[in-house]
Amino acid sequence: MITPRLETPRLLLRLAKITDAQAIYANWTADPEVSQFMRWEAHGSVNETTTWLTDVTAKADDPNSYDWLFVLKETGQPIGSGGIYFNEKHGMFELGYCLMKACWGRGFAVEASQAILQFATDTLNQREFFACHADINPASGKVLEKLGFVYKNDGEYSSFDGSRVFKSHRYFLKVL
Repeated sequence: MITPRLETPRLLLRLAKITDAQAIYANWTADPEVSQFMRWEAHGSVNETTTWLTDVTAKADDPNSYDWLFVLKETGQPIGSGGIYFNEKHGMFELGYCLMKACWGRGFAVEASQAILQFATDTLNQREFFACHADINPASGKVLEKLGFVYKNDGEYSSFDGSRVFKSHRYFLKVL
């Protein structure tokens, strides 16, 4: 299934396009504060963002990976991205999200994630989800708790290139 367009009161969630690269780079992928707890490093150039977008668009019909660009309806500005990805270790989809700093603390991560989880529940018939966050990033834990995730235990995760390891808090969500 191709990643569908989703809508919330303030956001449009859609597939990112290569033409979004400059705005995405300027808004969050180049920001080391945004990437500090992510599995990826801050992008050093718009070309890195374009490479990432090429990978995302190539996976648009992968049934194990759904990735959305979060766009403010009011302005059309991309403010973040996120999605669900099948986590083999846990045997369920893992939720992830990322927002530009100017949008932190305004409820956008919760709003976008609710739409993503609703899609996964209604369309993919998924009932269990996993998420984690760096233990020194409690704001992400608050987002997960607002979504109904329950803390399970501590663990760790690594950056994609293996250069950074983060102690983490692991959460699970069971939808009835």
